[in-house]
Amino acid sequence: MYSRNSFGSYYPVKSSVHKLNPVIKLICFLIATILLLFTNSLYINLYVFAIVIILILLSNVPIKYYFKTFWSMRYIYIFLAFLLSYLGNTMQETLIYILKLISFVEYLNILAYTTSPSESAYGIEKFLSFFNFMFLPVSKIALKLSNALRYIPLMIIVENKTLKAQASRGIDYYHSNIIGRINATMNIWSNVRKLTKNKNKEIEFENELKLFNIKIYRTNYSTNKVSFFDIFILLFHLVLIYAYITQGVIL
Repeated sequence: MYSRNSFGSYYPVKSSVHKLNPVIKLICFLIATILLLFTNSLYINLYVFAIVIILILLSNVPIKYYFKTFWSMRYIYIFLAFLLSYLGNTMQETLIYILKLISFVEYLNILAYTTSPSESAYGIEKFLSFFNFMFLPVSKIALKLSNALRYIPLMIIVENKTLKAQASRGIDYYHSNIIGRINATMNIWSNVRKLTKNKNKEIEFENELKLFNIKIYRTNYSTNKVSFFDIFILLFHLVLIYAYITQGVIL
């Protein structure tokens, strides 16, 4: 069953970000990710973060869902801050690294909330089609990547359901201390993996019933055209590349 409260679940609502071409979304995400990896400029990282905030506001997805992801990773951010300070990084360098991680996670969240699984597969397949000259099995790779992107959100959904089932049996994760939470997580981990694997098999079986075949050319139900807003968002990201080249800031 669809859950709007889980990380990585598609949130069906009308918005300009939902209407973006999946290929443009993927290209913009790759541009932002590459720049986050290779630049140490505070201004460029703030620019990426500003784009992420703008996309969050335009997505019409409740901000509390994005904040929930941020809040669930708060200990990772705190640990990273202490680790970087211990390694001798300055306050600005520490801020840049944390900003990189927040921007990447929330951008990934935007993609998940605003792009359905079928659109994700379509975007990946169309993007990989640029490499057809290398005789790559584009459809197969796109399907594998789409399944991989869907695995973690699916596992989180299964984990939440399992934790609620465990709570009804006396092992309450949500009202326990740290030791109790670790114990509850360890008890359900093997079952969560098995249930997620079985759920993936169900999805593969559904695809077989739909006569899905990666060896045969497939048409798409909807035509994803490139609109003016797609070009506008892409230009925003291309400005990042221009700023990176002109500044020449590399880690």
